[in-house]
Amino acid sequence: MSFDENPQLVPVPPHETAAVEAERSVDPLPETLSSSQTKLVYLYLQLQRVGTVEELRDTLGMKVITLYPVLEHLVDLELVRHEDGRYVYQPT
Repeated sequence: MSFDENPQLVPVPPHETAAVEAERSVDPLPETLSSSQTKLVYLYLQLQRVGTVEELRDTLGMKVITLYPVLEHLVDLELVRHEDGRYVYQPT
């Protein structure tokens, strides 16, 4: 869909696009992450900076029973911290 088709879409100036992309860039994955599920959750939190179990479940399509051990592992590795019901990315 283009800007002409949907006036609610606001074009982003090229200089702002680069700034937004630089802000959302991802760092290399830590070598301690081996499972694809752990890498996926880590990347999500790296980009979003924070997320709840419900947001992760809905966005990534993962079951809650799968998410809890993955998040616990990321907390144990000190890559993520758990605070007030949310999981927060911790840059290394």
